[in-house]
Amino acid sequence: MNNPYINDVATQKGFTLSAYISSLMSTLGGAFTMDKVAMLIGVLLAFLTFLGNFAYQEFRRQRERRKEQRERLQEEKDEKRKQELHAADMQLKAALLKQVEHPNGPHSTITTRACSTE
Repeated sequence: MNNPYINDVATQKGFTLSAYISSLMSTLGGAFTMDKVAMLIGVLLAFLTFLGNFAYQEFRRQRERRKEQRERLQEEKDEKRKQELHAADMQLKAALLKQVEHPNGPHSTITTRACSTE
């Protein structure tokens, strides 16, 4: 690996790597015809398409789950608010009914005051 003409270690490693890659490429080029290369590229692209579609579907499922959770929380908040409003409405109606039944207090009635001789 020590070339007397190249003193830089990174450059020597780069040349070695390029030599190995070119050897591998020429070996593969001799082993495969264009039909086989096209077939391998097609298989690789089909696999990448499968992975992309799988990831997209998973992201879509997660997005829909989050949306359903938000909707469920909103429905729970709305239901709680309805119950609070109903309770407040019932208290108001009870107070109004009490006031109608006893306008001047619980012990006074119109007939007792009108018939009083005092």
